[in-house]
Amino acid sequence: MRVLLVGAGGYAANYIHILLNHDLSSVIWEGIVDPFYDACKDKDQIDAMHIPVYDTMEEFYKHHEADLAIISTPTFLHCEQCICALSHGSNALCEKPAAPTVKEVEKMIEAEQRYGKFIAIGYQWSFSDTMQRLKMNILRGVFGKPVSFKTAISWPRNRAYYGRGSGWGGRIEKDGHLILDSIASNACAHYLHNMLFLLGDSMQTSTRVTEFKAECYRANNIENFDTCCMQLKTENEVQLYFAATHASDKIRNPEFVYTFENGTVFFSQDEGAKVIAKMKDGGERNYGNPFENPFTRTVLSFIPGKLAIDT
Repeated sequence: MRVLLVGAGGYAANYIHILLNHDLSSVIWEGIVDPFYDACKDKDQIDAMHIPVYDTMEEFYKHHEADLAIISTPTFLHCEQCICALSHGSNALCEKPAAPTVKEVEKMIEAEQRYGKFIAIGYQWSFSDTMQRLKMNILRGVFGKPVSFKTAISWPRNRAYYGRGSGWGGRIEKDGHLILDSIASNACAHYLHNMLFLLGDSMQTSTRVTEFKAECYRANNIENFDTCCMQLKTENEVQLYFAATHASDKIRNPEFVYTFENGTVFFSQDEGAKVIAKMKDGGERNYGNPFENPFTRTVLSFIPGKLAIDT
């Protein structure tokens, strides 16, 4: 599989790590696109691999083709860059969120239909063995009917966090672009999405939200909110609760409690990072650590023959 990496700094460093440290014989790294590539901390190692580097995707596609484009860039570029990839015959694996607005996401869906390609969003937990096994058992009725899902996170962030990159962190708008960066749409989005994913009625789908209430607050000197409390109701009548903040003085890493008729599923990153199900009949199931090899597994998911999910 021929792969293009769009973005070489920031979060893209996780994919650079795969490129430099994993022997993926089925992957051909066709190129990297980043106008600020000279600032990449791994530049010397990448150059030694003779991987072509370009400032723009259009320039890359003048000389190369790619089966998959990995988009790991500021969120307001996602829509434009995913559509560019699809229009040149590539599928796209895009980092979360898909795009700042619903209108842009609709354009991305239309592009999938027009070009016959897919855009996948890199919610790594959804690809992990842990969450795949847990979801299979939810669908098979092992836990009975889901009742309520709760997630809480406290991740203090300072001025440097919001000033990273080109300064789009915590912004609502910048240079004419809607950004809408927030703790819910970006930093903690994996844990909000995980509740929706696990409640989807198939291994490939997430559930939909039918009711939504939220309180959002701002303590840092930013445009958008850094703290939120949400109550959601899904189409399958499950109550979801989500609380997250960047404005605290203490770290409380992600933890959740998922309650079902026949048991409860627990996770605390600070206490072993294992997903444990405790059944009402006294039984216990250990689903493991969802953080194990998250980026490698996500990339492997798009390599034919490399990953088979038992549904």
